[in-house]
Amino acid sequence: MSGTKAADKVMSLDAALSVVKDGMTVGIGGWIFSGQPMALVRGLIRKGVRDLHLVPAPGSVAPDMLIGAGCAAKTACVFISFEHLGLAPNFRRAAQSGAVEVLEMDGPGIAGGLRAGACDLPYMLIPDLGTDLPKVNPAGYRKARIQEGGRKLLEVPAIKPDVVLLHGQQADEEGNVQYFGPSFFDILLAQAARHVICSVDRIVPASTVRQDARLTKIPAALVDAVVVAPFGAHPGASPGLYGQDEAHLKAYVAASRDAAAFGAYLKDYVLEAGAEGAYHERIGACTLAALSAGVAAP
Repeated sequence: MSGTKAADKVMSLDAALSVVKDGMTVGIGGWIFSGQPMALVRGLIRKGVRDLHLVPAPGSVAPDMLIGAGCAAKTACVFISFEHLGLAPNFRRAAQSGAVEVLEMDGPGIAGGLRAGACDLPYMLIPDLGTDLPKVNPAGYRKARIQEGGRKLLEVPAIKPDVVLLHGQQADEEGNVQYFGPSFFDILLAQAARHVICSVDRIVPASTVRQDARLTKIPAALVDAVVVAPFGAHPGASPGLYGQDEAHLKAYVAASRDAAAFGAYLKDYVLEAGAEGAYHERIGACTLAALSAGVAAP
């Protein structure tokens, strides 16, 4: 972590992403369609970074879009999927062609590596579940040099992202980030990372954060930058504020099945939009309002 002063933590999207350079290891928070840091992802694509090593929590559109845009050279992941909408087309195409190196991992492996990174340890011990992962990804899973007890163990090397991108529902100006729903791997990602960027749908007074401190999942001490990005998880959901945009997700998957069509999607929704305000205009105020209807904050 950079030790950013509290007064400097709330900044523009472009300023926050200025620390991301070609070749960095970038962690991505959220889970499938929930809490994906999409405003930050769109900003990275506009920035034109290349050769990133992605470490996403089980995700969908965020890592798939970065891969499709040519920003990634490698990914260590459990899975990237659109669940009921099918496979992640850009990820699948890049994996099959070899355009992106895929380091297969499972949940215990990712969690163990992040815990080692958070504790500044070279590796973490996890149970050997009897999978082929040590054969498929020998750099990520090693037979433990010390075996104690009746259960076989593996060593998972530390995962320490250069930058982590997260999305929470609200934060105060000091950088305390609150979640209205599950935080999934976001806390581990923040603890393990060297630099943490959180987008939030809104900024609230510190008094509001203190009144419901249980919602603060990423404390200010772990946060380097906060970006105010209303609907910053769209087309995914931001729990307690808005649901996922099923129609847009379907359109994204359809466009992503063809490289040319995906290029047109990026041009329309990311590159030519140029900023999140213009992106909102393309989605439409009525659509965004409908996604918020009936969603109750805690």
